[in-house]
Amino acid sequence: MRALLVFNPNATTTTDTVREVIASALRSEVDLDIEPTKQRGHATHIVAGAVHEGVDAVFSLGGDGTANEVLQALAGTDVAMGIIPGGGANVLARGLGLPNDPVAATSIALDRLRSGRRRMIGLGQAGGRYFGFNAGYGFDASVVRLVEQNANLKRRLRQAAFVYLALRGWFSDRDVHVPIIDLQLSNGADHGPYGIVIVGNGNPYTFLGQRPMQVTPHAAFDKGLDVTAIGRVGTVTLLRIVSQVFTSAGHVSNRHVHYWHDLDGFTVRSPHLLPLQVDGDYAGEHREVVFRSVPEALTVLA
Repeated sequence: MRALLVFNPNATTTTDTVREVIASALRSEVDLDIEPTKQRGHATHIVAGAVHEGVDAVFSLGGDGTANEVLQALAGTDVAMGIIPGGGANVLARGLGLPNDPVAATSIALDRLRSGRRRMIGLGQAGGRYFGFNAGYGFDASVVRLVEQNANLKRRLRQAAFVYLALRGWFSDRDVHVPIIDLQLSNGADHGPYGIVIVGNGNPYTFLGQRPMQVTPHAAFDKGLDVTAIGRVGTVTLLRIVSQVFTSAGHVSNRHVHYWHDLDGFTVRSPHLLPLQVDGDYAGEHREVVFRSVPEALTVLA
């Protein structure tokens, strides 16, 4: 069996020693090629080439950004994906029930490979780009953009950088308080305007340490897309909403928050360019984004 290990050499929580342990474990079971990523988008290019050459499995070692690039090339194929957490939050791996330890996650993936056990999961698609666990349009995507613009801060503070930059963005940019996003369901019904639109293909939205942030708490990999949309809110109300997503197992109860479950697709629009994020990666500025659910799009070793 042929396999490829793609790793991000800049991943925040893995070392050369850990990578070698993982590579040795994989080599004991498969004919393994190893490729480091060199720049943004490189993992997709590497994996697409491997799929073309007939590889049987691809292991992604890194954070959610690396995993997202890998699944772009694997979606719609029968090549299995092993997700090995090596970043900060590792939301996709943990959302699939994998341990947040790369060596332990590798052991589980190899066990699935030996036994032939596979799991098919659905993916979301935003403007043609796949996502595994979430996407966002508006304010949360602007926070992701800020984090990418402050890479040194992210390396120093890790997940705390998201909290700091979210607060800075909320208090420094008054435009984010004005809801301008309209949401149209597949049946033609229009809703809005909203200032924050978060889309869940799984749960949770992210983790802060060990605490899950459950913005779309009923989202699941074997269902359609869930959406939480927030209208005009002040700082106090927003903090109450944030508190609920960390403490409640159900969706937020607030008159400014709307929730849809198990959608096959919908469209968001804005009169101005707004940022989009997929799986925590900034995905450009858009006036319109079409979202759709893609059932059984990816085979995972989880």
